[in-house]
Amino acid sequence: MPPPNLKYSILDQCVRLSKFALIACMFTSCAKKNDDVQSVNGTPGNAAPAAATDVRSVRPKPVAIDADLQSAQRLPDVPLKDLYPSLLTRAEAGDLEAKRQLFLVLNECRIAMQPDRSLDYSNSQVSPEILKASGKTRERFLVDQQLRSLTYTEETLKQCEGIPSGAQKEAARWLKEAAEGGDTYARLAYYNYLDLIVGDQQEQATSPEKIQEFNEDSFRYIKSVADASNADGLFTLGTAYERGIITPKDPVRAYAYKKAAGELMPINRNDQILYFMAQSMTPNEIKKANQLANSLTQRSKK
Repeated sequence: MPPPNLKYSILDQCVRLSKFALIACMFTSCAKKNDDVQSVNGTPGNAAPAAATDVRSVRPKPVAIDADLQSAQRLPDVPLKDLYPSLLTRAEAGDLEAKRQLFLVLNECRIAMQPDRSLDYSNSQVSPEILKASGKTRERFLVDQQLRSLTYTEETLKQCEGIPSGAQKEAARWLKEAAEGGDTYARLAYYNYLDLIVGDQQEQATSPEKIQEFNEDSFRYIKSVADASNADGLFTLGTAYERGIITPKDPVRAYAYKKAAGELMPINRNDQILYFMAQSMTPNEIKKANQLANSLTQRSKK
């Protein structure tokens, strides 16, 4: 499978809580270093968004991404040197779509330019389904993936040369403004970018008030999407409660929100996910979770 296209690679990152987990997938390398800081109850979240080049991003996603979220990540098929000034003009004028797209462009360049970005896949996991479909051994598959990723990174860096120096620093601004403006994609993706919004690990360690603000904003954004009966929002919020990221752990709400999400949109292996979650819950907790899930589902059908 070729590396993510510039237009879609953000998809593999946004999904730590939802798919987007879809954030059950979105749980690997690039934000793992943030979990100890971001966790609100002392328990590392262990749910980081997959880096754009992480082989784990080719594993089957727990959730089928909503078509609207897919389209939200598409960019006009024009060179970045031509696209950037157009997006900037529209974003400065208050265009919500342009703000989201500008974030996608700048963040893609920011990731490609990270000097410590790992391209070593030797310890990566690849699902049996993917290997079977590729007809390759695990070793051959990983070597090919690494070569494609190196080529993709080079191509991305060339495109990013058309963007003014230092513009990547504005990625946080446009993500924040898009989320505050009500953009669904930005609201679901926001919590994945602790390092972008707050700063590196050193900054995070000395800025507990910024961490708290980030967690509160992230929870507010995701809950607003879930409250609108959006399946991705429900699943993402369920994972937040499950892992104690941006909000304290709550197994009842975690189970309920994920179950409700599955009622609204097909989720690969969701029954299995719920089964394993139930193993650590009491009968009374499961009863409460099912009641809440039914309530959420009925509210969504009104």
